[in-house]
Amino acid sequence: MLTRKQKRRQWHTDHKDFVFAHFNGTCQTCNIKMNKLTTKWDVHHFHYNYHGRLYDTPALELIENKVITLICRRCHDKEHTAADPDNPQHGENKYPCENCGRLERGIFDRKKGEKLDKLLCRKCFHNQKTKDETQMTLF
Repeated sequence: MLTRKQKRRQWHTDHKDFVFAHFNGTCQTCNIKMNKLTTKWDVHHFHYNYHGRLYDTPALELIENKVITLICRRCHDKEHTAADPDNPQHGENKYPCENCGRLERGIFDRKKGEKLDKLLCRKCFHNQKTKDETQMTLF
């Protein structure tokens, strides 16, 4: 029996290429034509409530019922950084790293949990941590 996370990963592995082909590699928000190998793109979920069986459902059925769509990474980040509280994605906001500007979810939790003085993405946090450990070993 697969866990929920494993089921989600398996569904995306099995259906991501189909979704890309179904929409002819075109972002459904900004209408740019994407290259499957070089452009970053995502399967965007409008909502996750589909009769309690979202990841047991074929992609075509989800597309026809307007549950998922194809979207470029830039538009996907805009969707998930909505400042408007009426936007259903508002609760999933990503915030920019104060070091590199990368958008990432969970950045406030990291600042609070690690008692950081600024908001850092995972990459900058680990780079800073490695740099601090290296400096400690030099002295």
